[in-house]
Parts: sequence; structure tokens; C-alpha cells
Amino acid sequence: MTKILLIAIAFAVAFWLLRGMRRRAQDDAHAHGEPGAEDMVRCARCGIHLPRGESVASEQQYFCSTDHEREFLKSR
Repeated sequence: MTKILLIAIAFAVAFWLLRGMRRRAQDDAHAHGEPGAEDMVRCARCGIHLPRGESVASEQQYFCSTDHEREFLKSR
């Protein structure tokens, strides 16, 4: 019975240490300014989803390329 209790305590300590190391690694990543998730937007012309930073914005609409922006604005 004592051996089982010691093994259970060892697993609990190992789990606690690994969880702490993982949290520290995540905190370090956030502290160094690594990019996080970016909002996704939908192209008003073709419907493809892409990150907001890669899109072309015009008249409160988002487009995947300047060609689609021109086509959309021309068709209006």
C-alpha cells in the first residue's frame, strides 16, 4: 500500500512540475511579443476567408486582392 501511495505522490509532483514549466514557456512567449491569432475576414467578391492583415479594405468591405476589389466596385 505504501508503494502505491509513493507512486501516486510521484506522479502528482511530476504533473505539477510539468504544468508549471508549460505555463512559464507560454508566459515567456507572450512576453517576447510573439504574434497571436488575427481576426479573419471574408472577401466580399469570392467569399474566401483570410487574415485581416492580408486583406484589402475598401468602403467597409474586405477583399482578397485588388482585382476583386475593382471587380466588386465596378459591378455596383
